[in-house]
This record gives sequence, C-alpha cells and structure tokens, in this order.
Amino acid sequence: MSSILIFCRDCGKQVPSSQTRDGLCVECRVRRSVADLRNEHARLWRKRERYRSQNANVEQIGRQIARVEDRMGQRIKELVSNEREATDYLRKELEAARGQRYNIRGV
Repeated sequence: MSSILIFCRDCGKQVPSSQTRDGLCVECRVRRSVADLRNEHARLWRKRERYRSQNANVEQIGRQIARVEDRMGQRIKELVSNEREATDYLRKELEAARGQRYNIRGV
C-alpha cells in the first residue's frame, strides 16, 4: 500500500500520510509531547550542577532526573509503536535536553 506524501506543518519535512496525525509527522509529535519534560530535565540538571559545585548531596536530584527520563520514554512509547524507533526518538530527545540545559533563557 502506498501513501500520499504530505508536508509536516511544523518542520516542513515530506512524510507519508500514514505517518502523520493532525498534519504533524511523528518526530514533531514526539518533540511536542515531551517539550515540558525536556525543560524539566534541563532545570533539574542545572540544579544538580549547582548543588554539586557546593559539595551538596545530589543523589535525590539524580533520582528525579531518572524519573523524568522514564516519563519521557513512556510518552514516546505511547506515540511510536516500533520499539527501536521509540528508543531512537528517546535518545534524540535526551540529547536535545542535555544540549538545552546550558542555554540561558531570558525571563
């Protein structure tokens, strides 16, 4: 069965219509669904670095970061049926979160 190629309304990438929902490709849906968790991950990571620089106990913050990463994985698994693809998307999102943690955001 062949699908019609359509453009994702967010990233503009051309994807098969069978892989889109609400005009968004899987990658954009994943990115949108974990955006809040990605921000939370970055916030907790900066907090852990701040505490570590003051020689404070960071064990609890590490567990919080792990829980956020688990929730990111759960959300991605809800959107992506293929286990390998879900793992790839999780890896991409964690890399994005790790890169985002050093960006300074204006208030």
